[in-house]
Amino acid sequence: MANAKSYSLGPGLSTAEKVAGFCYLPFYVVLLALILQYLSGLLGFRLTMLQINICYFVINCLMVWIIFHNFLLRSFRAIRFWELIQALILGFVLYYAGNFLYSLILGWLDLSVTSYNDQTVLELASQSRAAMVICGVILAPMIEETLVRGLLFGVIRRKSRIAAYAVTILFFAAIHVWQYVLLYDWKSVLLAALQYVPAGIALGWTYEKSNTIWAPILLHMVINAISFGVMSIL
Repeated sequence: MANAKSYSLGPGLSTAEKVAGFCYLPFYVVLLALILQYLSGLLGFRLTMLQINICYFVINCLMVWIIFHNFLLRSFRAIRFWELIQALILGFVLYYAGNFLYSLILGWLDLSVTSYNDQTVLELASQSRAAMVICGVILAPMIEETLVRGLLFGVIRRKSRIAAYAVTILFFAAIHVWQYVLLYDWKSVLLAALQYVPAGIALGWTYEKSNTIWAPILLHMVINAISFGVMSIL
């Protein structure tokens, strides 16, 4: 019984939320961005890449709230403050320990990594830092954690813990690099994808530890906020 309690993940998704979530997933990953670019050209709006990204994040966030608002509210009401704080602190330590290990392995193999996603964010932030902070620090964690951890991890975890981590880590890495596969050498894209493994592990573990989806959402927000701060300094 202790193990079941430790990994209950708190309130689960209803059948309707699961069906709607999985139906929306392809739009989040690929279709919405393509539709926005197509409509921009078709209607003659001539939206900039920054404007397309803002529309992408806002629409995704609205759809996540429409589909999962009951789940998010149930999960919010299930928060236990000290369990949440403990999960956030330990998840934060786990994330940076994983990054440190990843850096050691890269140094040992004498490899360098180009973060194509970070480069894109920096380029867009140069046009409007406030807009990208809102998108990257607030909207993106809400969208990604609800879909990746709340939906994918939550559904698969109740069948297999190993499969839940494997699928969501791969998916989380893929959504950050797939658009660069045809633009750059596949090896460099693979290395760029591997840098998201520590986050995938830490966020999944934080969800398990806290039994509320709000823990990985908050941790993701903190990680992205720190990343924005570091990128602005560099």
